[in-house]
Amino acid sequence: LPEESPAATETSGLPEAPPAIAEKPAIKEGVYCEELLVIGEAEYVTIEPDGMKLAARIDTGATTSSLSATEIKNYERDGKKWVRFKVTDPVSGKILEINRPLTRIVPIKRHGAPDQKRPVVTLPIRMGPIDIKTEFSLTDRTKFEYPVLIGRSFLEDKAIVDVSRKYATSPI
Repeated sequence: LPEESPAATETSGLPEAPPAIAEKPAIKEGVYCEELLVIGEAEYVTIEPDGMKLAARIDTGATTSSLSATEIKNYERDGKKWVRFKVTDPVSGKILEINRPLTRIVPIKRHGAPDQKRPVVTLPIRMGPIDIKTEFSLTDRTKFEYPVLIGRSFLEDKAIVDVSRKYATSPI
């Protein structure tokens, strides 16, 4: 009788077992998905210290967050550049007038529309347990569904987005 090959004997005609599954790779050294807040495609944010709660669209394609502002005026205070603007809560109609130092001006390229230069300010905001100061470009977003757009600079090392969810940090 011819001798069977060792491979045929070991596998008994069954496919080989898949290789062992490795542990989940780290997103960043020492940080795993389980340690980041899971947020939905839309969340509520609160502008502090005024407590105005606004709906925000999460946009991982945007670097900087954006806030719907009207009556945006640049001015000088103590030799430094500042910005005065109004934020309106679309639900209650409450209007906040906010004054902040100008952080920078950001050029915005828009498809099918002229490019813009928008002022950027730093604001303290809260989303669920995340309570930080972050940059917002100011523009009139009153024609959009969400008055706030949250970009990657806010999300980095704090949250991951589950697009199948909405308002995961503060259910309606």
